[in-house]
Amino acid sequence: MKIGARTFKTSLAVFLSLIIPIALGFEESASLAGISVVASMQPSVKKSFQTMGERLVANSIGGFVAVLMASAFGTSIIVISFATAILIAILHQMKLNNVIGLSTMTLIIIMLSTNGDILSNAAVRVLATFIGVLVAFLINRFILPPNYEEKLFQLTNVVTDDLTRYIRVSLRKNVQYSLMRTDLLSLEKSITDMKKLLTLLQDNQWTHWFNQKDISISRMLVIYRQFIRTTESAYYLVKTLHHSENVYNHFPDDLRILLRERLETLMSAHEQIILKWNGRILPKEVNFIAYKADLRITFMESFFNEASLESYLENDYGQSNTVIHLMSAVLDYEENLQHLNKLVSSFKTNHVKDDVSKINTLH
Repeated sequence: MKIGARTFKTSLAVFLSLIIPIALGFEESASLAGISVVASMQPSVKKSFQTMGERLVANSIGGFVAVLMASAFGTSIIVISFATAILIAILHQMKLNNVIGLSTMTLIIIMLSTNGDILSNAAVRVLATFIGVLVAFLINRFILPPNYEEKLFQLTNVVTDDLTRYIRVSLRKNVQYSLMRTDLLSLEKSITDMKKLLTLLQDNQWTHWFNQKDISISRMLVIYRQFIRTTESAYYLVKTLHHSENVYNHFPDDLRILLRERLETLMSAHEQIILKWNGRILPKEVNFIAYKADLRITFMESFFNEASLESYLENDYGQSNTVIHLMSAVLDYEENLQHLNKLVSSFKTNHVKDDVSKINTLH
C-alpha cells in the first residue's frame, strides 16, 4: 500500500478542518468542515482557488436560502425539498453546477438542525464549510505542491521512446499488424495524458507570483506544447507507416534505405533534443538539418519519382497518394523537430545567461 502526496495532503486537511471548528467551540459543525475539505481538494492550485471561490459563494447562497425558507415556511420535509430545488435552480443559473452538491448538503443540514435558532445555525455551518474550503486551498498551495512539469517530462520521454521503437520495427517489417492497433491506441491515450498534464501545468502558472523565481513559465509552456505537437507528428508517422505497410513493402531497396536513414537521423535528433532539455547536451548541439543535407535532397527526389510511377498512375491512384502521405508525415515530423530544437536551444541559452546575470548582480 502506497500513500501518495495527494492522499497525505487530504488526510492532513481533514485533520485541520475537524480540529479548527472544535477549537472554536462548534463541534456539531466539524463534520461539515471535513466533508467540504474533501470535496474541495483539487489536482492543481488554480483549480483549488477557483473551487474555493465558487464554494464560498454557493454555500453563502445555500445558507441564505435555508434561513429564508425556514423563517417563512418552517422546516418540513416538503419545504426542505422545495428549498433544495430553488437553490439548485439559482446555482445552475449562476453556472455553479460543479458545487451544487456541497451547497445543497449545507442547506439540508441547516434546515434539519433542531438546537438554537435557524440564523445562528446557518452562520455556524456556513462558517464550517468556509473553514474546510480554505484549509483545502492552503494545504494544496503550500504543502507538497504537485510537480506536473516533472511528470510531463517523464511521460514525454517514455512516449518518445515508444514511438521511436515502433518506427524502427515498422521500417524493418518486424511488427505484427493486429498488435500494432492496440499499441497505437495506447500511444494515443498517452498523448492525451500529456495534454492533461500540460493543462494542469498551465493552471499552476498563475501562482508564479508567489515564488521568487526568474524562470519564464510561459516560455516553458510554449516548449511543452511543441513537445506535444512533435510527439503527435511522430505518432501520425507511426500510423502512416502502419497503414502504408503494403506499399512500403514494395518500395525499391534503395528507397527503403533512404527512408530508414532519414528517419534514424530524425529520431536521433528527437532523443537528443530531450537530452538537451534535460541539460545533458549543450544548447548549440543537435544540428540535424545540416547533417547529410545532400541525402535529404536525394530522399525527396526518390519519393517523388516513386509517387509518379506509371504503374501507380495507371492502376491505382491510391498507392501513389500513399507514397505522398508517407513523405508528408516524414516532413511534418522533421518540421516540428526543427521548431522544437530552436525553442529548446533558445530557452537553454537565455536561461543560462539570465542565471549568470543574476549571480553577477548579487555580487
